[in-house]
Amino acid sequence: MEKNKKELIINLICTILYAIFTLIIMLHHEIWADEANVWLIAKNLSIFNFSLFKHLVNEGHPSFFYILMMPFAKIGLPVLVMQLLCWFSMAASVFLLLQYSPFNKLTKLSIIMSAGFLYFFPVIARSYSILPVMIIMLAILYPKQKQYPLLYVLLLIFVANTHVIMYGFAFLLAAIFLYDNIREKNTDKIHAVSYAILIAGLAAVIFQLSGSIESNKSLVFDTKNIIDNTKNVIVRFFFNSINVYSQTQYWQSLQSFKPAEIIAAACEFLFFIISFIILFLINKKNFCICLLSVGFQFFIYIFSYGIIYQTRLFCAFLILIFCFWISLIDTNVSKKLNKAAAASMILLFIMTTFCGIRSIYKDIKYNYSSAAETAEFIKKNIEKDALIVPDVDAFSAGLIVYLPDYNFYSIYYNKRLKFIEWKITGFYSPFVISQLLEEEMLKQGCRHAYILSSSLLYFYHYDEFMREKYKLIFTSKPSIQGGETFKIYKYIGNEI
Repeated sequence: MEKNKKELIINLICTILYAIFTLIIMLHHEIWADEANVWLIAKNLSIFNFSLFKHLVNEGHPSFFYILMMPFAKIGLPVLVMQLLCWFSMAASVFLLLQYSPFNKLTKLSIIMSAGFLYFFPVIARSYSILPVMIIMLAILYPKQKQYPLLYVLLLIFVANTHVIMYGFAFLLAAIFLYDNIREKNTDKIHAVSYAILIAGLAAVIFQLSGSIESNKSLVFDTKNIIDNTKNVIVRFFFNSINVYSQTQYWQSLQSFKPAEIIAAACEFLFFIISFIILFLINKKNFCICLLSVGFQFFIYIFSYGIIYQTRLFCAFLILIFCFWISLIDTNVSKKLNKAAAASMILLFIMTTFCGIRSIYKDIKYNYSSAAETAEFIKKNIEKDALIVPDVDAFSAGLIVYLPDYNFYSIYYNKRLKFIEWKITGFYSPFVISQLLEEEMLKQGCRHAYILSSSLLYFYHYDEFMREKYKLIFTSKPSIQGGETFKIYKYIGNEI
């Protein structure tokens, strides 16, 4: 009893230290467009008139994270609340991991020190951030799922409806749950309700995302370049797990990387494979769950997603944590395999630590996004009734979330921007943008207008193209996130 109390106190202290450390970094982090857009969608759309579900076809994401944020966004709270909720869920994850996992102390420490837990999940407020706490709760409930079928089923549905890359994992566990219970003829009321909710929840994901590829032009189901896509995914997955190349988009050959980076990525790949081999030796059923679940993620990457962000790739590591967890609670696992599992996990996770530390350093030293800095300039220098036209709609989301009363106007959709849509690809030239801006000024009767230029286009120099009409009034500091550095040009054509 005294030992358990001592462990609880130590785990609480470790959790508090982790929470303080990650909170400091999170408060310094400048949110970028994808983070901001979730909050904007939750604020402006609704589940009651189905506008959220209609729009999510365009986003390519299921609804749970948006619904979770909706009450806070709709009552007018700042986007910081979303960041705090994601951070808190990670602090809870760490406590549950320390208190209830079957791993040894060094393995627990290596997981907490991994890049995903140290930086990407607690700091970058995306739907991925709430996955660790749900995966860990599933692992805790896994041996007790027959005692608490409804709670187990709800967690599975929440995971499936958080991000499409976790659908394979949730679907497999759901299939096993249904098979085991139906085989044992568990047909009491609570189980019957659980079956119905589970099937409906899994079907809801398919219903919500049906048509995403046709609606979102950035999602392309590519079956023509399977070999190249597979090679690209493998390189990006393992280099991004140990490095801070946010997408490793521009690599042409392995010569693009330093020898140390190649060795580190090769080691991470090796530890990844070894982990699967050890899992196979411990429990073949759990090995199959892990292989098929991670395989499903790779399938999505290869055939659809072109970019593997670190928050995304560390979801595969969550599945490994879950499968080792539910395997090692078996007291029949030999000490030899137990030690081998611990060694492989320690090496696999600790290899990513440098990526996390370097990402923290870069986030503190530089702007992750320059949206917050640009928003401050606009507050101090631009009138609320002025027309602000982004040359790239997508990257204005970070500004809109800080400046809800300002008139950001999309020349692509011919309407005021409240959140970002992804139906239109391609960009207008500076001349077309300028013509449309002038037309909209006349239409709205605006005396002042500005162009918000994004670095995604490597900056159109409006003052050089049309010196008599545009004056550069602001340039933000460079940012880590591509496209999130800004210039603002004031329209001076009506002053001449």
